[in-house]
Formats: sequence, C-alpha cells, structure tokens
Amino acid sequence: MAKKGYFVSSFFWSTLSKVLNAIFGFVSVPILLGYFGKADYGILSIATACNGCMHLLDLGMNTGAVKFFAQWSAEGRRDLIQKVSNTNTTFYLIISFVNIAGLLFLAWFGERFFSISYDQFLKLRTCFYILALFSSVSWATSAYTQLLTAFKKIAFTMQVNSVMLLMRIALIFCVLFFKFSLIEYFFYLTAIVAATIIPYIVKCKKDRLLDSLKPAFYWKEFSAVFYFSLSIFALSLFQVAATQSRPVILSMFAERGAESVADFRIVEVVPQFIIMLCGSLTAIFLPNSSEMIVRNNLGEIQNFINTWTTRTTIFVCMLCFPFIVASEDVLSAYVGSEFGYLSKWLVLWCFFLIVQMHSTPAFSFILARGRTKVLVVSTAIASVISIIVNICLSRIIPVGSAVVGYAVYMLGLIGVYYLYIYKYYIGLKRFPVFKSFMLPLSLGFLSCVFPMFITVPYIEISSISRINYIFLFCIKSLLWFLPYVGLLFALRVVKISDLKGLINGRGK
Repeated sequence: MAKKGYFVSSFFWSTLSKVLNAIFGFVSVPILLGYFGKADYGILSIATACNGCMHLLDLGMNTGAVKFFAQWSAEGRRDLIQKVSNTNTTFYLIISFVNIAGLLFLAWFGERFFSISYDQFLKLRTCFYILALFSSVSWATSAYTQLLTAFKKIAFTMQVNSVMLLMRIALIFCVLFFKFSLIEYFFYLTAIVAATIIPYIVKCKKDRLLDSLKPAFYWKEFSAVFYFSLSIFALSLFQVAATQSRPVILSMFAERGAESVADFRIVEVVPQFIIMLCGSLTAIFLPNSSEMIVRNNLGEIQNFINTWTTRTTIFVCMLCFPFIVASEDVLSAYVGSEFGYLSKWLVLWCFFLIVQMHSTPAFSFILARGRTKVLVVSTAIASVISIIVNICLSRIIPVGSAVVGYAVYMLGLIGVYYLYIYKYYIGLKRFPVFKSFMLPLSLGFLSCVFPMFITVPYIEISSISRINYIFLFCIKSLLWFLPYVGLLFALRVVKISDLKGLINGRGK
C-alpha cells in the first residue's frame, strides 16, 4: 500500500524539480553566454559534456538497486539492505576513481582532442580538476538516492533537488553581482551539486534506513543487484540507439541533412517536454511494484495496473492532446507560421507518446519481476528495425522518417508486451489492461470534435503574432479539455472519491 499521498507528492515534487531545471536552463544560458562570452561558455559545456559521458559507468544501478532494496524491504531483509547498500557505496567510490582517472587524463593529455586555444584549454583543465575533486562525493550520492527512492522518499529527494536548483539560479545572479570568474562560478556550481549528499545522508540516518555509513565489501550479496543492473544497462543502450540516432541518420541520409535535422529539432521540443514531465513515473511506481511482486497477489497486481494505466493515460492525454488539436498554432508561436508544415509530424509523435507512456505502470512490474532477457532482445530488434526504417524513408519524408521510425520501435515493443510479456512474465489478463488504456484515449479523440469543428478565428490581441498564436492554442486547448474532463466524470472513468483517495494515499 502506498504511503499517504505518495503518488501525488512524488509526482508533484518531481514535476516541480524538472520545471525549475528548465527555468535554470532558460535563465542561465543567455546570462552566462553574455557574461563569459561564447568561447568561455563553450568551455563549461565541454567540461560538463565530458563528465556527463562518464555517467554511463553507472551501469544501470539506479534501477537495479531500487528494485532490490524495495523487494528486500517487503521481505523484511533489512540486514541484507544494509550490506548491499554499503557495498553499493564502495562500488560508486570505485567508479569515481575511474572517473577521476579519465578527467585527469583529459586534463593532462586532452589538448589534442579539443579545437580550442591553449589559454582556453588551461581553463578547461582547471574545470576538469574541479570535477575530479568532487567526483567521489557526487558518485556516492547515487547510493543514497537509490536507497531513499526504494523506501518511497522520492518527494524528499525532489525537494532537495528543487532547493539545489534555486541555489544554482541564485549563483547566476551572484556571478553578476560579485563578478565571479569562469573558474569561480564552476567551482561553486560543482560544490552545490555535490552538497546534495548531506541532506540525503541525514535523511537516511534519521529514518534509520542505514545503521552505518561505512563502505562495505559484501560482493557476493551485491552481485545479484549488479548483474540485473547490467541487463538494464544493455536495455538503455538499445533505447538510446533508437532515440538518439535519429538526427544523426537524418544528417547522413536525408537529401538536405542540415535542414532536416533543424526541422526534427523543432518538432522534438514538445515531445521532449512531455517525456521530461513523465520521466519519473517508472521510478515512482517501481518501489510499489517490487513490494507487490514479493506478495505475489495477482489480483492486487492486476487491479493496480488497470487503475494506474487509466490514470497514466488520462494524464498523458491531457499533456498531448492540446498539442494535437493546436499543433499549427504551437509551431507558429514557437518558430513562425512558415513551419506549419511540420504540424502533422508533431500530431503523430504526440499520439504515439500516449501509446508509449500508457505502459509505464506495467513496465515497472516487468522491471520488478527481474526477468529481462526477452525485453532486452525485443528492444534490440525493435531498435535495429526502427533505424533501418528511418534510413529507408529519410529521402522521402525526412522528418517523417524519424517519427515513423520511432513509431515502429515503440509499437514493436508494445506488441511484445501485450502478446507475451504481460501474460507470461507478470500473469496479467491483457484485455482489462488494454481497455484501461483505450477508454480514456477514445474519449480524448471524441473531445477533439469540439476544437476541430468549431472555427476559432485568428484574434489579434497583440501586435506580436506569437502572443496571438499562444492565445489560439489556449482557446483550442480549453475547447478540448473541458469536454474531456466532462466525459471522464460523466462516464465515471474518474470519480471524485478516486481523487480524494489518491490525495489521501488510499489509491491502490
């Protein structure tokens, strides 16, 4: 059973953290670019990008550790959690030493790898030293994050992240007021990120999740988490290949590579924003899923997946359908009316996002079950097929080839879920899950009748055309949203009692 308000509070704080992160990016880029200059700002980007690449060394532990800690907590194996969690800290310290070695290598021998001047490289070298200095603390933070997530403290971790983001925003204004140098700014920024470990450790000790912070060496017990995490790592690599290769493929195979990639990036903004908002759902569901797998009550699992498939679908519909019914207005407000021809691909992409995201509750049980062989193989096959489709169509429908390739990848995986994994891995009755998805989706399409067939004239409320298009987007969104909410309540897909239960923690 979820703790009081667990799902609502976790999602609220997760969303707030992501919104603050977006604000930080929006505020920081133009200010720092103007203050430090394009070249020096580029040095910051190089340093953080090089360090970011090394996060692959995580090897899927963020998912694996949460799954096993939640499972062992449900089984009452707290001693095992203590051993593995402390060994997890040791693992991350070892990873940090590898990271430090990589950063020092770049600092000492990396000048030949970057097309920058010697003076710029000296600044970059100092940035690498700063990252190396805080590396062990930053990596060790992951061990405590995973423990807190497994014990359903996601809201707390997101509250800490939100505070840290506010501190990073404040730091930008300190740069302007105190005239910090590039190196001073980067040092304080890295220190703020590393300081996250302090409230995490305090919370773990306060809630008695750990008896000791001392690193341990229980590698035999740790191996179960590690080997499962490796399968998640392989899964992530294929997912990245399928999603991140699309602009590269367009640049290589489309007739006008640069223009096609630019069009793709324009269309991508809205789906990426939606994915960002939905990104924490699996992490929120996983602790509950792991506990239910331990109890092995198929009725409870079926009810949870049915209920949350409906709720997830409704939520994603509310995010996607406004962009479906007003796609041209959104693009016109964002980049100009001359890019309205991309609207059909935005509509298609948003639709397939709904199809993809509805499987999130069931996917958390696939991870919790721990049998990932079929999932990894099917993901690999779907990834390869989607890349081939993208290549074959890139000259015919450049941006469309990327969207269709993504659709092939996603539909292939959803097909495997329904045809095999749901039944044979989790023991689900598949039709109730499909029905839980189709009902709110069908009502979403039915509600499209209003904004699509009621002509909303272009109203000039401002001399700035983008504001007028945003106003149109809001009107069309309301014309869809109000009937959709009305249908949900009229057909009792959503009940007032469900909302109260969800807020008070009674939602199963």
